[in-house]
Amino acid sequence: MLSVLVAGLCLGAVAAIPDPKELEASLWTDLLDRWFPTCVDPKGGFRQNFGPDFKPHDDGARGLVFQSRMTWVCASVADGRPAFAKYARHGVRFLKDRMNGGLTWSLDKNGKPAKERHAYGISFAIYGLAAAGRHLKDAEALRLAQRAFRYLEEHHYDRKHGGYFEATDLRGRAKLSGKGRDSIGTLYGQKSQNTHLHLLEAFTELYRAWPNPLVKKRLTETLGLFNKELFAAPGHLTLFVRRDWTPASTDTSYGHDVEAAHLMLDAADALGRRDDPLVMKRARQLVDNSLAHGWDEKSGGLYNMGNAAGATDKRKIWWVEAEALLGFATLWTRTQDPRYGEALADEWAFIKAHGIDHERGGWYEETAEDGTPKRNLPKGHAWKAAYHDGRALLFTARLLRKVERR
Repeated sequence: MLSVLVAGLCLGAVAAIPDPKELEASLWTDLLDRWFPTCVDPKGGFRQNFGPDFKPHDDGARGLVFQSRMTWVCASVADGRPAFAKYARHGVRFLKDRMNGGLTWSLDKNGKPAKERHAYGISFAIYGLAAAGRHLKDAEALRLAQRAFRYLEEHHYDRKHGGYFEATDLRGRAKLSGKGRDSIGTLYGQKSQNTHLHLLEAFTELYRAWPNPLVKKRLTETLGLFNKELFAAPGHLTLFVRRDWTPASTDTSYGHDVEAAHLMLDAADALGRRDDPLVMKRARQLVDNSLAHGWDEKSGGLYNMGNAAGATDKRKIWWVEAEALLGFATLWTRTQDPRYGEALADEWAFIKAHGIDHERGGWYEETAEDGTPKRNLPKGHAWKAAYHDGRALLFTARLLRKVERR
């Protein structure tokens, strides 16, 4: 059992590094046992709309991001839990049969597909399918992940500037101009850090399942974007860029920065570059900047957004706090720097006190700056699955168990 005490970042308190047993218990009691099996739709896929009381309000709509994330969660916890292996295969079948193998962005309540495909959604399809292929030895799931990767290669890859076009039409033609924004809010013709972050995540999972030379090349290239083109001194990522990587925004997303830190290190691990000094430098810069400008020293927790002048959106969003937990844990276990241990201890203390709904289950979608939960917000919707919080609890516990065994 870990019994490390650290001086907290919040109010000078003394907090303990989380006990991995506590994290694992929370993963099941507070999260997965609330989602499953209720979210499993016998007619296919996963129900995605849940009220504040965690009761389903299913209208039949299905989004690729949600369906893929839940498939990934199930595959990732399936070892020794046959029910979750079954749920993961259930998700794979839905992606294959109803969502064109992971290419369809969404289905409306009548089953009609959206008219746009998006690299963000396809990245999550690859992530979930590759995980099912790897953890369940499911050849069909891996084949679908390979097919989705090849679609990206043929229709989204920018052969002039590198990186990926965000959106295509249903015939695979890149949408590089036009009024308005695409399915995730990016102006047509621009590239987003968000999409490329999840491509990095997807290619890492796919490469572990299928060590293909082209996947390795694209994973290496995408990791390089976060080291250089998307990185802005002193330590944040540019949210939007033009096709040639010229910055098109100045705001900072603290949650994406701490998420990128652990995903970059994980990608380097998959590539056999665990001790890559530039990747570690960038990861530390991203987390250090987030702690310096995005951490709430009074109430705890990581703010949502900021700019060069400081935090601009001081809400505490569930996924930001989850990624902070895993980001801090990753750097603390890698470096033993007490600053990251302090951040890890205080982040978990904030989540336990303010982020988890201990009465009705799940994580609150957001809290006010002072940590007061917004209890009337839904527990599940197209963008809120069991992915950010589930992964954070699962992987943070694993990291801390490795520390125990040292």
